Amino acid sequence: MKLEEKNKARQLRQGGFSLKQIAAALDVSKGSVSGWVRDIELSADLLGNIDDQRRLARERARITRLSNIADKNREISLKCKEEILPVSNRDLWMSGLMLYAGEGYKSKMVSNQRVELANSDPDILRLFISFLLSVCSVPKNKIIMRLMLYEDIDLKEAHKYWSEQLDIPESQFRKSFIKQSFRDIENRHLRRSEYGTAHVHVYDVVLYRKIMGWINAIYEYNNLNFNKA
Repeated sequence: MKLEEKNKARQLRQGGFSLKQIAAALDVSKGSVSGWVRDIELSADLLGNIDDQRRLARERARITRLSNIADKNREISLKCKEEILPVSNRDLWMSGLMLYAGEGYKSKMVSNQRVELANSDPDILRLFISFLLSVCSVPKNKIIMRLMLYEDIDLKEAHKYWSEQLDIPESQFRKSFIKQSFRDIENRHLRRSEYGTAHVHVYDVVLYRKIMGWINAIYEYNNLNFNKA
């Protein structure tokens, strides 16, 4: 039986089959196949074919793995939506405050106090604008935008992009701040938005103080209850 398997293995190897394929076809170990066919020298064409098959197998395995990950991510995403939605007005209130606590402009100088939050992610800014409109009752025409751009970013395109993303008219955009671009510096690792960073402004000292008051109240409440958790 072993001799028959060995002869078959040698025939398959001479036909350009890989060790793994031969082992699977004969239901024997890859080590056995290796010993049986060790003296067989394959042509460059056959070796190339085996390499192609291996690359194809690796690519198929990669695609399968990514597909499984995507399926799992979709499953998790659907579960998360079921757990967190719908979002109440109070949820939006807390979300906006935590955004401002982490990303918002803060100043102890009364003359500099204003509501300002900057980010390059439109989703984050849309959430903050919803907070301003729905929770803080800020009229949309009181929201002022200012962009921070690198000099190689087209100003008109950036204005159009952020206006469409945030549903704020370009008439409410103020003069952009332009920074030197480092795009052409060798080995410069850039992590930046294609359209720069957008700053959302509301020039209202009273609203600024309310936002900071709400945030501080949450901090105080958490500090009092932190050790009880």
